[in-house]
Amino acid sequence: MIIGIGNDTESISRIHGAIERRDNFLTFILTPNELAAASKRKGKHYTEFIAGRFSAKEAFAKATGYGIGNKVHWHDIEILNEDNGRPIMRVKDFPYTTHVAITHSGDYVNTMVVIEKLSLWHSIMHYLFKKREV
Repeated sequence: MIIGIGNDTESISRIHGAIERRDNFLTFILTPNELAAASKRKGKHYTEFIAGRFSAKEAFAKATGYGIGNKVHWHDIEILNEDNGRPIMRVKDFPYTTHVAITHSGDYVNTMVVIEKLSLWHSIMHYLFKKREV
């Protein structure tokens, strides 16, 4: 059962400006694993990656209605990629399954987060077959 949907659009150049203005922006927003993944990207892909993570975390905050800071903090949410490039969102101490999509076009990144409560059967199947090939 779907219990939350969140969407966010960010300007990549605005995120680039935030990176340049605030020394701690990256460590404030991204987890150590996300920072390591970002460091492997070059040029525009570096900023797109960071903007995508920022936007996905904002979309999660909208899907839950929590916002960022009260119940969930930036580092409680981590978005990494599977080997095939698919983004996977993990949220600390969050009992539901999250799905995330990130897309870039020109100077914008758009993300969508869907929060799903799985039945017991689906939870077991999800645990047993974590890597779903589509």
